[in-house]
Amino acid sequence: MSTTGFSATVRASFWAVVRTPLWVTMVSTVGVLTLVATALTVFSDNATADGLDAGRMALSFVTLLTLAFALFTIPAIVDRVRHTTGASGFVDSFLTAFLVGWSLVFAATPALLWAMAATGVGADVWVPALGSLKLEVLLVDVLVAIAFGSIRKPGTATAVAYGAIASLVAGPLLVLGVTAALPGVKQTTYTWTMEWPKDGTGVDPVTGYPSDPKCPTKSATTQVVPRYDLVWAVAPVNPFALVSESVEPKLVTFVDRTYMGESEVVSDFSPRSTAPIDIFSTIAISSRTLQLPADETVTINECELLAETGQPYSSYPYGRAAADVLTNTTSGFVPGLVGQLLVAGVWIAGMLVIPRVRRQK
Repeated sequence: MSTTGFSATVRASFWAVVRTPLWVTMVSTVGVLTLVATALTVFSDNATADGLDAGRMALSFVTLLTLAFALFTIPAIVDRVRHTTGASGFVDSFLTAFLVGWSLVFAATPALLWAMAATGVGADVWVPALGSLKLEVLLVDVLVAIAFGSIRKPGTATAVAYGAIASLVAGPLLVLGVTAALPGVKQTTYTWTMEWPKDGTGVDPVTGYPSDPKCPTKSATTQVVPRYDLVWAVAPVNPFALVSESVEPKLVTFVDRTYMGESEVVSDFSPRSTAPIDIFSTIAISSRTLQLPADETVTINECELLAETGQPYSSYPYGRAAADVLTNTTSGFVPGLVGQLLVAGVWIAGMLVIPRVRRQK
């Protein structure tokens, strides 16, 4: 294809996309929703509490929201464009999918920039986050382009493209679900329960917990825990998990103002909570938890938890347990990316080979 011919193809694809009502609707929706999400986050009192990072939280929310729109709307928009223009072939399909995917990212750019500037989000967060987002969009573009370039019927091509995307999104969840149904490890949990004063005295007025906590009561429960550690690498194959795993997760300790009265002032004695700093960290910690083999015995002492974390209840996967997860696990980004490429490779091989076999019969 000559340079002139390629330029004409690009222009034709561009105008075909921008004239598609579904594309206009989706791009407008992404632009508005991401700005609203950013505003609600950076102006929220809870998100701006000491220790938190409202900009990073907004960035994670907008990034994953944009990814969701890209995954579930690119095939539909390309299908509408193909019905309108009748154009087919890999080049035309790829250009169309590429323009649709990147226009969705471009629509979210104002919100992304706002989120990064709101609290000065560092390059160690936004570079891998946006880089992995673009990588996921490109992968979807390729799958959609090959589906529409190799399958003549637009409806069938759309269904196959959605099937490939669904296998990346839901496939890991299906594997984990099957694993949960298989024989696992018999786990016994011993819990020392904190005793509360019956007359209401002896309670710290600041924390709301007993001043001199005692845990005389011991209970034991037994359950069968799945061996997720044998299949943990499938979790980051999910696009949302992969993007989240690209950013180093972080835990923060902060005063949760939701449980404070309007007249209360944050002080060094205010009860604090420990939680992931953003949605990336929440998903990444949950994914990394699967790497750890299930213990046969778990001990929970509410008095010890109160002394160490400021609250007596096991808040797994947050708090001390989450810190242990981060210490004893590694990022699942590389295994997830390799898994995605393998799954995509199988779909691509099927889309290229099966139509040719049928035409030869």
